[in-house]
Amino acid sequence: MIGYIGTYTQEKSKGIYRFNLDTEAGQLSGGDLIKEFQGPLYLNLQNDKLYSLKQDGDTAGIVTFEIENGELKLIEECLPEAENGCYLSPSSDGKYMLDAVYSTGKVRLYKMDDRGAVTERLDVYQVEGSGPHERQDHAHSHFVTETPDGKYFAAVDLGADKIITFKIEEGRLVKVAESKVAPGSGPRHLVFSDAGDYAYIVTELSNEVIAAEYVNGKFTPVAAYSTLPENFTEHSQAATIRKHPNGKYIYVTNRGHNSIAVFEIKDGGQSLDRLQIESSDGNWPRDFNITPDGGYLVCAHEKSHNLVLFKINEDGTISRLDSEIEVPEGIFVDFL
Repeated sequence: MIGYIGTYTQEKSKGIYRFNLDTEAGQLSGGDLIKEFQGPLYLNLQNDKLYSLKQDGDTAGIVTFEIENGELKLIEECLPEAENGCYLSPSSDGKYMLDAVYSTGKVRLYKMDDRGAVTERLDVYQVEGSGPHERQDHAHSHFVTETPDGKYFAAVDLGADKIITFKIEEGRLVKVAESKVAPGSGPRHLVFSDAGDYAYIVTELSNEVIAAEYVNGKFTPVAAYSTLPENFTEHSQAATIRKHPNGKYIYVTNRGHNSIAVFEIKDGGQSLDRLQIESSDGNWPRDFNITPDGGYLVCAHEKSHNLVLFKINEDGTISRLDSEIEVPEGIFVDFL
C-alpha cells in the first residue's frame, strides 16, 4: 500500500513524501521525497489525482497532480491567492474544490475542469467572529467538508467557535446556517456518523469531541467528551479526528499529551464511550489515517519527524507495532 505525506517546509522538509505499508508484514518503509516545493500543508487524494496546497513566494493556491505508478505528474497550478490554505475538500460531483484559510478566516471556492484539475477561484467567503481565548481574536477557518446529504458544505472555524453551512449557487458560496459551539472550545475538524444524523467535532482549545445532532445544515451540540486523561493538567491541543471504516469508532490525536484517544460510537450515534488513550510514540501527532481495510493506523509527528504504525484491534483499540520511519514535519497522511 502506497501512502503520501503533506508537510510543513519550515525546518527539515522539502515537499511531498511517499511511504509504503506492507499490510501482511505490518511494516512501514520509504519516507522518500517525491515532489519538492514550498508549503504542501494539506493534500487530498481522489482516484488517480493528488491535490496539494502550495505556497510560491507571494502567491498560493492549489496544485493538481496525476498519479502514475505512485509518481506525481503536474497537470495544473492555480495560484491566485496571498494566503496558503490549511485544508482541501472536493465536491462529490467533481465540479468544485474548497479550501479553508486559518490565518484570515476565509473559505474559498474553486472550479474543477473535465480533467479533474483545479483551474480558477470562483468565490471567497469571509467568516466573522471571535472568542474568549487568546487565540480567538478573529476568525480562523480550519476545515470544510461536504455534508452527508450532499446539499451543503460545512466550514469549521476555530476562532469564532462556530460552523458555517453553505450551499453553492451559480459558482458562489451562499450561507444557509450558522451553528455555535461552547465559547473558547476552538472547533477544528469534524466527521459524520455513517447515518449522517450526527457529527463529531474535535476542539483544539478545550481538547474535546462534541457530539452534535445534524439536521438540514444545522448542528446542535448534545454532549462533549474529553480527549485527555482527567489528571492531565499540562498544555495540549487536539488535532485530527477520523472515523474507522466500519463506522463504529473514532480516533483523535492530542498534541502535547502526544497520544491517540479512541472512542466507540454508541446509542445510534448520539453518544461516545472513550475506550483508550494510547501514546503516539512521537512529539506533536499532527495527523494520522486509517487504512481502507480498517486494519492499521499510521500517525505522523510534526516535531519528532517520525511516522508510526499501529494495529487496530477487533474492539477498536490500537496497539503499537515495532515499525516507524523518518518523515520530516509531517502534517497529513493518506493512502493511494
